[in-house]
Amino acid sequence: MAAQKKEFMTIAEIMAVKEGELLESWLENVKALPGTRTLELVTAAQLRTEAAELLRTLVIALGSEEYEDITRPEFADSLALLRDISASRAEQGFTPSETAFFVLSLKNALLAFLQQEFADDPAQLNAEMLKMGTVLDNLGLVTFETYVLAREEVIAQQSCSIIELTTPVVRLWDEFVVLPLMGVIDTLRAQKITESLLRAITKIEARVAIIDVTGVPVIDTRVAQYLIDAMTAARMVGAEVIITGVSTDAAQTLVRLRVDLSPLRTKGSLRTGFAEALKLVGQRITPT
Repeated sequence: MAAQKKEFMTIAEIMAVKEGELLESWLENVKALPGTRTLELVTAAQLRTEAAELLRTLVIALGSEEYEDITRPEFADSLALLRDISASRAEQGFTPSETAFFVLSLKNALLAFLQQEFADDPAQLNAEMLKMGTVLDNLGLVTFETYVLAREEVIAQQSCSIIELTTPVVRLWDEFVVLPLMGVIDTLRAQKITESLLRAITKIEARVAIIDVTGVPVIDTRVAQYLIDAMTAARMVGAEVIITGVSTDAAQTLVRLRVDLSPLRTKGSLRTGFAEALKLVGQRITPT
């Protein structure tokens, strides 16, 4: 009489039955990543909660017959949770490797339980390992892609903040403001410069705005056009613009490039620019 073939549990059933042990093994793998800062950036309780919730959703997703396809509706909760975790990791300062390893480390944790279940059938074990590996690799890819997008957004927000900090408009006198510029001026920053300048002019009803470019390393045709555009916009809201701090090298470069600076009112230094601004508003400083 032929021996009856053993009925094996499905992967979802294995994960459900061994959920507690699997969770502990998974967490140990996450913590064992060389050089990981996981427990420095999140609490142990938070890590456990995230892993347990993801494990619960995966048990449901892997219960479907065609679980290799993570685009199926059964994976919707798992994917949503993974994306939330990845975005949070990007903001908390995790590396891409640390973020992706959170999911991929489940593979090794699950392997021991698969070996126990399919010990009598190496072919079935190999088949289940391949399918499970594909699923977790795809989930890891989703995690990595979400992390990259979230990190790019964080960097973009930080860049905007830096631009805001490097375009301060200071009220220097009753009727004029000064905008000291430092660093490279590109298209995005030029737009912020104009916006900040117009906002300050309108707020205090300034008649004169001084733009000091002493800290700008390169003034070429493009930068000159940005300054002309800013001056034109300022005039439209009722303020004259004085450009100060153009170096001799920059002046010679602009001459060689045949840049027409005639629309600009320029002065060599901030001090002479300040004196010119006082003249424009009909004031002067006298000794007491």
